[in-house]
Formats: sequence, structure tokens, C-alpha cells
Amino acid sequence: MLMLFFKSLIIGLSVAMPIGPISTLAIKNCLTRGFKIGFATSFGASITEGFYGFVATGGLVFISKFLTTYVSEVKVVSGAALILLAIYEIKNARDFSFAEIKTKSRGFFGTMFLTTFLTLGSPMTIALFIGVFATMTGVQLSSEEMAVTVFGIFMGSVLWAFILCGTVSAIRHKLSHKMMAAVKILAALIIGSFGLYGIVSVIAS
Repeated sequence: MLMLFFKSLIIGLSVAMPIGPISTLAIKNCLTRGFKIGFATSFGASITEGFYGFVATGGLVFISKFLTTYVSEVKVVSGAALILLAIYEIKNARDFSFAEIKTKSRGFFGTMFLTTFLTLGSPMTIALFIGVFATMTGVQLSSEEMAVTVFGIFMGSVLWAFILCGTVSAIRHKLSHKMMAAVKILAALIIGSFGLYGIVSVIAS
């Protein structure tokens, strides 16, 4: 069981580590809103990745079939959501203060639920877990093995969230207000580009 846990932990890390739209959003939130909201962003992604791990182990076969059958539709909806989020972030790029970063306590669960939804349809996450689905097709796991696998994937993703958000939060005080605004705009452009890529990849296929 211990080896299964570490194998699952590595899967969770490998899925979480690529700098995609959710990681970009987490970095932006760490810089402009502090560790708490940045971690909420990554934690929402961890919840989704744990759920996908449950699907991949055969916990919900019909959801696995739905995702592989309707992957194009999911990419379009998620891509549109990412583009709208990018537009919102660009419009509000200068609308923050360093004092707010220290005092703001609201928004953890709202941020977590938003990124959980976005990660459900993230083209990168879908592509990675479709690969997991393929490797685990026909693999029969006991209830205990399934629980260990899902927990390992979830903990791998949470571990990366701590590393990423802790590192970024440690350097945010060194950035000026103008640099923070530039980071928000750059992050929004990257997030929007992932959304656009998801939609274009469907159209081109």
C-alpha cells in the first residue's frame, strides 16, 4: 500500500506541476492577494485532480466515458470561461492595494470553488487524466487501493500547492505596485491564451 501511495503521490505532483492556466492564476493570486487566496486557487485544483483520480481508478465509469466522449464540448465551455476570466483580470489589473493583501480575509471558499470548476474543464488536466484513464483501463482495484490512490493523487497536488504558493508569496513584497499590475495583465493573457487554445484545438480537430 505504501508503494501505491507514493506512486499516486507522484501522479498528483506530475499533473499539478505543469504551469497551466490554474497555476498561472494561483501565482497571480499569491502575488496580489497573498498566500491564503493563492493556496485556495491551487487547493481547488487539487480537489478536482483527486476527483479525476477517483474517476481514473474506476470509481465513476460513466463520468470517465462522458469526459472521453464529450471532451471537445468540455474544452469549449472551459475555454470560454478562461477567456472571460482573463478579460475580467485585465480590466481590474490596477484595482488592488498592498494593504488589502494583508487585511483581506474573505474569498477563500469562493476562489476554491471557482478554480475547482475551471480545473474540471482545463484542457491540460483533461489531456493528462485521459492518459491516466488509458493506463488504468481494465485495472481492478480494491476499495482500499482505490482510497489510497485517490488520497495519494490529492496529496501530491496539495504538496505542489504549498511549494508553489509558499515560494511565490515569499517574494511578492519585493515587487512594486506597477510590477504587480503588470503581473496581473501578463497572467490574464496567459490564462486567456490557454482558453483560446482549448477552443481552437476543438475547431481544428
